[in-house]
Amino acid sequence: MRISLLALAATAIAVASAAPAPVKRAAKSNVVLGYWVPWGDVPVASLDMTKYTHINYGFGVTAKRNALATDIFFDRYYDGNNIKALVKRGNEYGVPILMSIGGWTGSQTLSTIAADAGLRKTFINNALVFVRNNTLPDYADTPDGWNMHGIDLDWEYPGRPGAICNTVSPNDSANYLVLLRELRAQLDLEFPNDRKLLTAAVRVQPFDGTDGKPLADVSAFATYFDWVSIMAYDIMGSWSATTGPNAPFNNGPVGKADQYSFTQGINAWKDGGFPLSKIVVGTAFYGRSVTTTVNMNTQPVSMYVNKTNVTPKGGPADRNDINFFCNEGSVYSGMWKWKEIRGSILTGGVTTPTTGWTRYWDDATQTPWLYGTGANTFISYDDPQSLTIKVNYAKTAGVRGVMLWDMSYDYNNELINVLQNIHCTSNCPVVTTVPTPTATATTTTKAPITTTTTTTSSGPVTTTPSGICGGVAAWNSATAYATTTKVTYAGHLFTNSWWTQNETPDASNTWGVWKDGGAC
Repeated sequence: MRISLLALAATAIAVASAAPAPVKRAAKSNVVLGYWVPWGDVPVASLDMTKYTHINYGFGVTAKRNALATDIFFDRYYDGNNIKALVKRGNEYGVPILMSIGGWTGSQTLSTIAADAGLRKTFINNALVFVRNNTLPDYADTPDGWNMHGIDLDWEYPGRPGAICNTVSPNDSANYLVLLRELRAQLDLEFPNDRKLLTAAVRVQPFDGTDGKPLADVSAFATYFDWVSIMAYDIMGSWSATTGPNAPFNNGPVGKADQYSFTQGINAWKDGGFPLSKIVVGTAFYGRSVTTTVNMNTQPVSMYVNKTNVTPKGGPADRNDINFFCNEGSVYSGMWKWKEIRGSILTGGVTTPTTGWTRYWDDATQTPWLYGTGANTFISYDDPQSLTIKVNYAKTAGVRGVMLWDMSYDYNNELINVLQNIHCTSNCPVVTTVPTPTATATTTTKAPITTTTTTTSSGPVTTTPSGICGGVAAWNSATAYATTTKVTYAGHLFTNSWWTQNETPDASNTWGVWKDGGAC
């Protein structure tokens, strides 16, 4: 964001506007929610809006360096122009655009605000500027509305330390509930005929109570939220004792892995009384890297080994600049965006790494991981195979949908295409089960997709090529194929561009799902 501050204050009145009303989606449609950020360098005009049901704009920031605790940092031009473009496209495609307030370094004063009646009132007024209809000319210094469709609160975290700059209180969760009640009431008062959404990003455990432990009952919060998005990622990383999964589907083995995951998050909120119809589960379009102290290709292969305490530089875009809002030091994140992994490591396909890297699959957590021998680099990430498992489970569990962080990290829509399966009702893609091989230390490999559960990591699969079709299975009309699966048909190698079943590969159809890779 640009280094300028616009304190969003406006009169608390609802006014009519000539802005076009958004196309209405079915109330019960599954959610595919994406976070869009201006620094992601993906222009609004290039977004495929058909792949999302909702988009959150990140972020409006509360920070101690703001003039007032209730101010929401927001640049009139940098953020404002992007929001106008996003809202315009959202209206055209029937995709509601929500303003996300908070974030890792943007939740600093939410505890202070929630604890005080006067501050809550001012903050709510400032927040509602985002969803009010603008009545002023475009050139006005301070528009009185941004025509958005809802507010997403990303408080990280009520009752628990997040960034080092945050104010935290044991009463945060109780105060949060009061803030939500007042915010929902004001939204309904100003928009009685156009319900504005109120959502939140939350941990894999319910909010903490006064004892510092997750609340046993969070059902009262569901009264005010349209849904919460569980951030089922950043489970293990540079902060952990050992290497481990960034976004596991299931918990890893006790004593080795931190006991949080995609399925655990759903169950924790459900057990806390939160309805499944108001639970959206988050997915990571990125991986986390650490530097190991051992060679992970050495038998026995394990996803959990010792590491150094220094976070390495992640992908090409990873930077160690000091954050403007909260100085946590000059450190790298170790983050690898999916598009960086595909561009630098998995150059041969979603499961085929370049020389010097080995791709493994962990059966217990149902996640892939990479090991690079050159710098002893471990990367835990998600790919089309692991995301398929998550989406299939989300449908079975009956949750509202899936969320992703963030929209700029994808590569040729490989991951967002997988999330579309949340809408599928018949002939849906499945994960093929193959035998788990013995781990071997190869540098270019194709690891298996598997649904078998064990407590050890399975090693890579190696094949002896025989031309470009060596080791590639023949196309089968009964098989549902994940994106970028290779098959042979009529003496040619084909690769699919999206999920498909019972669509015959055809070399003459250049616009079809199957792309001809040449004669075997």
